[in-house]
Amino acid sequence: MQGQAVLVIGGLICGLVAGAAAQYGRLCTFAAIEDFIAANDLRRARAWALALTVAIAATQALIVAGLIDPTTSAYTSGRLEVVSLIIGGVMFGIGMALVGTCGFGLLVRAGAGDLRAVMMAVLMGIAAFAATGGPLSPARIWLNDVAVIHFGGPGAGTIKAIAAQVGLPGLSAVAAIGLAGGLAIFALWGRRALRRPRLLVSAMLLGCAVAGGWLVTGTLADPFSAHRLESLTFVAPIGRVVLVAMGESITHAGFAVMSVFGVVLGSFAVALARDELRWEAFDDQREMRRHILGAMLMGTGGVLARGCTIGQGMSAFSMLAITAPIAVLAMVIGARIGLAYLIHMPSLSRLWAR
Repeated sequence: MQGQAVLVIGGLICGLVAGAAAQYGRLCTFAAIEDFIAANDLRRARAWALALTVAIAATQALIVAGLIDPTTSAYTSGRLEVVSLIIGGVMFGIGMALVGTCGFGLLVRAGAGDLRAVMMAVLMGIAAFAATGGPLSPARIWLNDVAVIHFGGPGAGTIKAIAAQVGLPGLSAVAAIGLAGGLAIFALWGRRALRRPRLLVSAMLLGCAVAGGWLVTGTLADPFSAHRLESLTFVAPIGRVVLVAMGESITHAGFAVMSVFGVVLGSFAVALARDELRWEAFDDQREMRRHILGAMLMGTGGVLARGCTIGQGMSAFSMLAITAPIAVLAMVIGARIGLAYLIHMPSLSRLWAR
């Protein structure tokens, strides 16, 4: 029971920090992609890079100190499902573009009063469960078995493990330092980045929240209980929250479910303190249809990709999992496709009407 309480409280705290940071600094992965593509603005991308730098540095420090065992994480499995990762990532990216944010962003917006985000988060959770164990699960299982690469047992799917297999164990340390250092240089390059302390502080808090998740589930909770090593991710956990809302006992809630509640509460607290609470709804039926399609794509794609922009883009990356760059690149490509659709389809519709 003590371990369960640690998971519940730890998940709530990590979610609170992440949600508050995102609302305070206006952090959003899709917004970073959109700003770069549409306006060549790298400010949010630099903030995302800083958050990832902190997450990688802190997580790798926990591993070196022996506080967490990376082999027990689902992200470090030696089974690389290439096709599933790519298709799921592209689907998730397109869904992000249609909705205007990712699963984490939906929770942040919901905390600030966006009723659209509440509805879309529910739909995304339902789609995630449909792909996990519902009518879409046969297609998911089939895709998971297409073009699979096996690296070994648990923990083999990381840069460190692969480097050890090829006889270059020192490569993992070089890769971790090089990746974190490169991201830090990109994040802090130029005076303009240093002039936005709010964005920098928010990014560092988000990175700490990701590392905090590993610490809570890997060290602070009972190491002999049945829970697995995990950190922040927001696709399947949102679906679990839907089940809780439908009547499942919350006493069985763990880190993931409580982190969802924490994000909403953290965003709400900051929005309330800064007078940013705004009740928002759909402008018209067309916007609602677009959001519904996007939420369904994110829920299904997130399951196929085994995580969202936070799950794969932050948590898996901080473990140096080989799935992370593949999934994130696919999500960026999907977001680019979705943005192209949003930009060009209205004009194409008008041409067709003529």
